[in-house]
Amino acid sequence: MKIGIVTEYYAPTLGGIQEHVHHFARAARRLGHDVRVITPEVTDRLASLPARADREDGVIRLGRSVPVFSGGSVARASTGRRLSAQVRELLRKQQFDVVHLHAPLMPTLPLLFLRESRAITVGTFHSVVGRSPLLAALRPVLQRYADRLHAAIGVSETALVDLRRLLRAPWQVIPNGVDTAAFSAGRRRPELDDGRPTLLHVGRFDPRNGVDRVIRAWVRVRRAGRDARLVLVGDGPLRAAYQALVPDDLRRDAHFAGFVPGAERPSYYASADVLLCPAVGGTFGIILLEAMAAGCAIVAADTPGFRTIMRDGEQGFLVDVEADPLSARLAARAIQLLDDADLRWRCGQAGRATAARFDWAAVAQQVLDLYVRLGAPGQTSNGNQSPVDRRPTGNAA
Repeated sequence: MKIGIVTEYYAPTLGGIQEHVHHFARAARRLGHDVRVITPEVTDRLASLPARADREDGVIRLGRSVPVFSGGSVARASTGRRLSAQVRELLRKQQFDVVHLHAPLMPTLPLLFLRESRAITVGTFHSVVGRSPLLAALRPVLQRYADRLHAAIGVSETALVDLRRLLRAPWQVIPNGVDTAAFSAGRRRPELDDGRPTLLHVGRFDPRNGVDRVIRAWVRVRRAGRDARLVLVGDGPLRAAYQALVPDDLRRDAHFAGFVPGAERPSYYASADVLLCPAVGGTFGIILLEAMAAGCAIVAADTPGFRTIMRDGEQGFLVDVEADPLSARLAARAIQLLDDADLRWRCGQAGRATAARFDWAAVAQQVLDLYVRLGAPGQTSNGNQSPVDRRPTGNAA
């Protein structure tokens, strides 16, 4: 089948949606499907990575991406002359069987495609929307757009809690995935292969990701007499502020690696003894899955999103970071894992088993099966043929 994936978030920016789109598209192509990724040009200085090869990845660029600072993070929206006309022309030319929108009720490209698409149209929701007076006021308009979705996917129940209250839609959950083969095959980085224990953090330097908590916990680990280094993979405008949190006597052992391309990330997990992930507000936990696939033990925030894939005491430990302002509990769990090699091994093995259930091949097949059930050409993985197409008839404003 021919699939058009529409997203405001793609390389050369870094994030969970970007990784989700890239890996799903790759998995679907391996199964013989024609996949195009429609996304804007990114020219601002917040771009984190070298652009992937657009032709190789089937990328079509429409409009220009503009960063929007909101809630301590960076959102994005497309702008450009005749953008609506470009969307209509692209849909006419490509004749997609399925148009799959990520963050489908957010401006700009997803809403334009949702309005113009006459193909089977699916939306994936990645984030908690919260209880916003603005969203409540916009509910009638958003509902008209939601009525155009043939399926509305949440990456977890956590992502759908508020959306279910706000809008009527054909809701269901299909999780994020992880490239288990890539992350399980990582090898230690030479500069970290000296026998010293390593605490790792992976994620954007966003206030919600808790880099300050990671640093406070690591300092406590060191003051407790454990000779562990800290490696932080990620970057952002707050980097200087976080570097300033490291005491002078420990600066040589705090390694700020910056943004790391996906192909290099497995080597960092393979070099780590414990992943610290005290992020709040996440709906799933793709970083946790990457660490699990690599066999790395974890100490993470005890949040509904992380509880989707992790249990306290199995793949590692969950900590109520909101009740731990000095990161003492975070540090204590890290010390427990550093001191007990057998416990780390058991957590790593449990993590590998968990990650295997979320391998991209299996997750992508769930999405493709959904397309077929909605009427796209083909058959599901259990051999059922495409049924008669039944599409919503709602009209968006």
